[in-house]
Amino acid sequence: MPSNPFPAGVVANWIRRHAQLAAIAFVVLLNTQSVTALEQVSSFGKNPGNLLMYLHRPSGLKEGLPLVVALHGCAQTPADFDDETGLVALAEEFPFLLLLPEQRAENMSRRCFRWYDTNDNRPGIGESASILEMVDAAIEAEGVDPNRVFVMGHSAGGAMAAVMLANYPNRFAGGAIFAGLPVGCNRPAGAFDLFWSSLQVKFIAPDGADASYACGIGGFDLTDRDGDEWAGYVTEGTDAVPENWPLLSLWQGTADAIVHPNNLRELTEQWTAVQEIDLVADEREVIGSAIREVYRDNAGMPRIETWSLDGFGHAVPIDADGNPEVCGLEAEYVVNANLCAIRRVADFWQLR
Repeated sequence: MPSNPFPAGVVANWIRRHAQLAAIAFVVLLNTQSVTALEQVSSFGKNPGNLLMYLHRPSGLKEGLPLVVALHGCAQTPADFDDETGLVALAEEFPFLLLLPEQRAENMSRRCFRWYDTNDNRPGIGESASILEMVDAAIEAEGVDPNRVFVMGHSAGGAMAAVMLANYPNRFAGGAIFAGLPVGCNRPAGAFDLFWSSLQVKFIAPDGADASYACGIGGFDLTDRDGDEWAGYVTEGTDAVPENWPLLSLWQGTADAIVHPNNLRELTEQWTAVQEIDLVADEREVIGSAIREVYRDNAGMPRIETWSLDGFGHAVPIDADGNPEVCGLEAEYVVNANLCAIRRVADFWQLR
């Protein structure tokens, strides 16, 4: 008879070895899932905007952590915006609680937050109210520090982040707007702007076409306004003018073909005017292909920073090859720029 090609001892060692490897793989998978998993919160209070709520709880969750609200762009979901931007890894490192609202396709077919609609961008109504309800629910249920709540977003999410800062400035310590838009940009250029008016008729134009025309989206040039007019759009709707407005980080690529790059200038004019800050930057530095400028208040405190990225498109900048640490994962609307935007924003917010 031929000898046994699989002696019992060899088989036993093989089983033990692969059982160990399987156990290690399971633990790694479990830990990976615990780091990246988003948990949907089905009930969080009133929801007039019909949005969804997701949380990422860091492994170091404890009482008194900061809360970061992250608003995705059009055609995205929270799952496209959490670890891709580097937010999840940063939430684990610092740590902070991460809240990601989600737009439903039935609200807006392209899944854009409705920052341009007066039924959604005013205090206490629509999507603006739903997002604030999520913040309140997180504060109550998770024990986060109500004085350290921050909001950021990209594109339509950036525009909605600006809405939240304008509507509820006393509720946020800081904000960040990536490829976003000034508050109130979706207004006619004048009393007889008939083209803008026609774009508001739903059976004539797609949803949001009037905003594209007025705000410089998709090839349109934005309507230029002066700083005082821009500032009025913020202060006319705010719940209460704060003693100190939230710290604000503004980001824009010069090669953005979706949101007109001049929106960075208009955003800067708007928020410096709101805070009665000189429009001339107090600091300017070149970091790689980016120009960073800082605007200080009368007490000398930095209140606004702007980042203009030369040749960069419509995306959140990440550092996919970061040394010593990688920041983010390349994906649609998340592009390697050798610059970790999320970390830079967190530094400006003094989040750690």
